[in-house]
Amino acid sequence: MKRKEFLKIAAAGAAVGLGQLALSACKSSTPTTPTTPSGSKTFISSLAESHTHSVVIARTEVDSPPAGGFVRDTSVYSGHIHTFTISLADLATVAGGGTVTVNTSTEAPIYSAAHFHTFTISKWYSAGKSILNF
Repeated sequence: MKRKEFLKIAAAGAAVGLGQLALSACKSSTPTTPTTPSGSKTFISSLAESHTHSVVIARTEVDSPPAGGFVRDTSVYSGHIHTFTISLADLATVAGGGTVTVNTSTEAPIYSAAHFHTFTISKWYSAGKSILNF
């Protein structure tokens, strides 16, 4: 390889390297992770009679809980549901960063024994802070 060819290859390599450096400098230093995750979360119950249920809780229900808490049905499993009831006090605990356990109603489907499920509910977001900030 002659000196002239070497210098051409070296210059081309340097140009590519500088181009990559310039592109990386243009990237934003702002985290792309949202500061407030999803507006709702699906919680999964404990296992009972070989199955689980789910319930969805909206962030607004934690941030601005209804005065009486709320009541809703769980997901359906093999033709049955349970009633999920969470109190205002429990929602306030979750909003404050605590964890609560909530038992569903007891149901006795035709195919299995009477049973209930337990949900463990905790806050899944951090208001106003990036999850990348330590």
